[in-house]
Amino acid sequence: MIADLEYLYSLTNEYRSIRYDLRNMQALAATLGNPERAFRSILIAGTNGKGSVAKLLSSMMPDAGLYTSPHLVRLNERISIGGREISDDDLREVFPAVKHAASTAKDLLYPPTSFELITAMAFLYFRDRVRFAVLEVGLGGRLDATNIVDQDVSVITSIGLDHQQFLGTTIEAIAAEKAGIIKSSEPVIIGPSADLPVIRERAGNRLMRGADLSRYPELRPQLLGRYQLENIAVAIRAAECLGISKEDIVRGVNTTTWPGRLERRGRFLLDGAHNVAAASALAAFLREFHPEGVWVVFGVMADKQFEEMIAILRPHACQFVFTKPKSSRAKDPAELQRLVEGSHVELTVADAVDYARLNAPLDTTILICGSLYLIGEARPMLE
Repeated sequence: MIADLEYLYSLTNEYRSIRYDLRNMQALAATLGNPERAFRSILIAGTNGKGSVAKLLSSMMPDAGLYTSPHLVRLNERISIGGREISDDDLREVFPAVKHAASTAKDLLYPPTSFELITAMAFLYFRDRVRFAVLEVGLGGRLDATNIVDQDVSVITSIGLDHQQFLGTTIEAIAAEKAGIIKSSEPVIIGPSADLPVIRERAGNRLMRGADLSRYPELRPQLLGRYQLENIAVAIRAAECLGISKEDIVRGVNTTTWPGRLERRGRFLLDGAHNVAAASALAAFLREFHPEGVWVVFGVMADKQFEEMIAILRPHACQFVFTKPKSSRAKDPAELQRLVEGSHVELTVADAVDYARLNAPLDTTILICGSLYLIGEARPMLE
């Protein structure tokens, strides 16, 4: 399986398909017998929050498939049913079929990207196993590989500036890309920051906003952060559209956990905040629950607005420790150090975690943030 994964990740950036044509994914799926038509689905787009909403909905529907991205440690995390990740044996079963389809499909416009292949693997795995699947858009929406489904409900959680090199440099342009998931007749659920003209126009009278949480007094969510209340409201409204019972909705919300998103592990707090909007939400959490300040282990991708992210977090940081995740896209931590006087650099994530563990006062929380790649690398070190 390791060789298979190396092949997948040798296919250039997994989100490269945003520059191309959805017909490529349609051709790949057709060669596989269109497995995405064998189950019903809900499709979730958004700048932030789409993974949390997907996880919440899958917890409300224990028999449903769940497809998310990216993974923190193992590819298996992306494809699951009832909280059980796809096994290595099942990956070995679906990968050759998808790889063969990629080499034999007649109408491909370009060699499929790794994200297209992984999405096809998820669809193939779900085909004979589930009646319903919760699908998280990888990037954008209009040209994302997941957008070949004809979903029962569309969700757009939020709109913010991220991936501008692919989606456009304005909120309006990014919103238009996200709105591209909307089909012709399904309900469209939006979060507060997605309440924008281009989305309202595309959805028409099918537009719906988050549920009134006061109707669910039994909610006791485990997800940290006030912003998660918006995600919970959106997930509940989508669940109501699907006819999910109130009992299952409450149970789902109260049992949902989401690794790497305001996740506590001992004295460490992990959050995959990787753009300005997510950094702002994280700062609001720190302001409320850690007014004393935290140590921050920070690593980020070079294409992100890292200067703004650091400025947002700086009032809450007693000390910054900059480091570099194992990614060719990662920003050089020495350049980050120049932005914060008195900050420290460790060239590897392991060394950064150890430095913070040894040097931060024992009563101080250590926050690890800036990138899901960073979280995925650091998390196993804290178990």
